[in-house]
Amino acid sequence: MGVRVRVSSDAKVISKVLAVIIVLIVIVGIFLAFAFDQVGVGEVAIIIDPVSGGIVNVVTGPRYFFKMPWQVVDKVYIAVDTLDMWTDTKTGEQGEWPSVPCLTKDGLQVYVDITVRWRIDPNKIIELYRNYPSKNWESRALAPLLRETLRNIISNYTATETIEKRSEIASLINSEYIKVIQSERTLGGAIIIEGIDLRNIDLPANFKAAVEEKLTQQQLMMAAEYSKKRTLILANASAEAEILKAWGEAKAKLILTNATSASIQMIKEVVGDDEEAIRIYIMLLLLKDVAQTGKNVYILVGGGERYLLTLPGTGG
Repeated sequence: MGVRVRVSSDAKVISKVLAVIIVLIVIVGIFLAFAFDQVGVGEVAIIIDPVSGGIVNVVTGPRYFFKMPWQVVDKVYIAVDTLDMWTDTKTGEQGEWPSVPCLTKDGLQVYVDITVRWRIDPNKIIELYRNYPSKNWESRALAPLLRETLRNIISNYTATETIEKRSEIASLINSEYIKVIQSERTLGGAIIIEGIDLRNIDLPANFKAAVEEKLTQQQLMMAAEYSKKRTLILANASAEAEILKAWGEAKAKLILTNATSASIQMIKEVVGDDEEAIRIYIMLLLLKDVAQTGKNVYILVGGGERYLLTLPGTGG
């Protein structure tokens, strides 16, 4: 026969109370597990209430926060992000999107590599989120608007100007894209452009070869022009030097001639019309000039018998 154990009414009450407490603890635990959440650095938590059908709050991280257990949290990255459009023609690698093909003013197709740095203003994210609940504003708005901006701007420049006026083009892309983003109604002013890097404007290989050849020819022409001017300058300088030298020599000879003439006149005043004395004086002047050359001087003395006199010079 089985043994019956009688349980007092107090014990039954205690058991029920304990069961209720355990159930409450479980409920509270579940409630707390779904009521508390956290959001990290560079993120916002958008709290959505499916009962009321609306966004009830936006929490900017990093922090813990409280919500109703039935409310849903969707986290959005709001720190600086990049929009990359580029292609490495050597390796075939590319960014999030490939380079943007654009037509120049003269009908040549170029490929633009560009990187945009952007972020989201947390104070304006609600309207952005409502318009793009899938958080695909980058692929559906930012990227298409960037391509359109690039094509509109590049179409105003010739292929050659895309090389010569790259800084101007980069500045124009920056200002125009910011205007386009700010005026796009669906973005609600939530997108902030931090910076734009125009990485490259890739021209067709045959056009680049033609440009390089043109630059080479221009450099050769500049070098030839420089050489021509240099030769002319040197020639002018040499001619001027020769003129100055000839002018100096002429002046020296004129001075010497005047001095010799004056000396002869003075001798004539002393010796009268003695031509022999004058010839001797002139001969002595000539001997003096010859001696200054540094060479030996030989004098043949006439008369009944001829004598050869040697006057040693300074040069031997």
